Amino acid sequence: MDLPSQAELGQCPIHWVAVCGCIATVNILLKAGVSVDVEDQKGCTPLITAAQYGHTALCCYLIGKGAKKNLFDLEGDTALHWAAFKGYSELAHLLIYSGCNPHQLDNFGQTPLHLAVLSGNLPTVKLLCEQVNVTLDGEDHNRNTPLKLANGRKCKEIASFLEKAIIRSKKLHPKFDWSTWMFGRPGKSRGPILFYYGNLFLWGYPTYFFKIVPVSYYALWELHILFLVCNIFMWIFFLKASLMDPGFLPRDTEEYNYSLAQALNFNDWKKGKNPLNRLCHTCHLVKPLRSKHCRITNRCVSHFDHYCPYVYNDVGDRNRAFFVGFLASMCLSCLIGAYLCWDCFHFAGKSILIGIGFLFLSVIAIISSLMTVICLYMALVNITTNERINVKKYSYLKDDSGSFHNPFDRGFYLNLLEFIHIIPPLSEDKIGKKKLKFEI
Repeated sequence: MDLPSQAELGQCPIHWVAVCGCIATVNILLKAGVSVDVEDQKGCTPLITAAQYGHTALCCYLIGKGAKKNLFDLEGDTALHWAAFKGYSELAHLLIYSGCNPHQLDNFGQTPLHLAVLSGNLPTVKLLCEQVNVTLDGEDHNRNTPLKLANGRKCKEIASFLEKAIIRSKKLHPKFDWSTWMFGRPGKSRGPILFYYGNLFLWGYPTYFFKIVPVSYYALWELHILFLVCNIFMWIFFLKASLMDPGFLPRDTEEYNYSLAQALNFNDWKKGKNPLNRLCHTCHLVKPLRSKHCRITNRCVSHFDHYCPYVYNDVGDRNRAFFVGFLASMCLSCLIGAYLCWDCFHFAGKSILIGIGFLFLSVIAIISSLMTVICLYMALVNITTNERINVKKYSYLKDDSGSFHNPFDRGFYLNLLEFIHIIPPLSEDKIGKKKLKFEI
């Protein structure tokens, strides 16, 4: 069971299984007496091999079975080094949380932070920069710092993040970062929402009040009043969707620690069941049904729908109704605005500014109307954008024959009441008789 292969790497069967990430087979091999820390000819243990291929659940299982976390291969790289090099952010979270040393150097003098920069994965770089006593400007044997590697790879977002992190680390009272406050941090740009603000306040409203209102207010005062009312509702819905908590789940829960501890004594690995798939190793929680970790906000969100850059927030359980209201009121505002532009263009003569406004509002009206219809349809059938896009990923959206089945659909009326929080959603116990499987 533990004889090495005659191939160059000399891997044992458990290494091959670690490549595939099959926990049930690893469990069989360990019960047969195979060492959890057996090494191949390159010094890779099963934990290191699993980390190379991003198998988070298997790494957690191996750690629970007693795998040594800080062993390294012949080049001095630990499982954390490999997770950082491959850009597996959640796996890196798990390894650090489990006790892996984020400051350990390999044979090239590189820390996991150096390798995370080489991967080009910003969330992993952020994670390693947040560790206590991390050296942000340490040099490897080739005198390369993480920032120098980022510039060499032309990773602008990572380079920008590292520059700001280094400045903050060297100041007892860091200077207020106006650039981040105005334009957003790397990976979460405020560009789209600034574009929205700019179009309205620098062009849209000035054009309306100074060009259109004097021409048609008395003839079309009813439309002007309706336009202003729609704009008021649009701003109310927009601010609610943008500023309120979309349904962020609490982090660092006791349930997460309990689940990790219980993984060692879990008896159904051989049946293909995996108690770790519901764990978020970034937020340290057990994810409820229909929740998902958003890589942009770096939080788990209840009833996650999607991240919208134009409201600069996730759309989830608490703000999804306001988001649909924002889309609907924006659609109606654009339709009325386009008509007012056409009327002004027709009676006041040709104007490039009014013509551009008509085209712009027409395009936005079409886009927002399509999005409104799609969102309303998903609300009526009780499914999220995330579930609709990743329907093949979630086994709870399939029946026993593998065909699509939505267990949350209670009919249009009840679905709509649930969407606007008049009635509570179905509990997991009421979803169905079959046992549900969950994906990270």
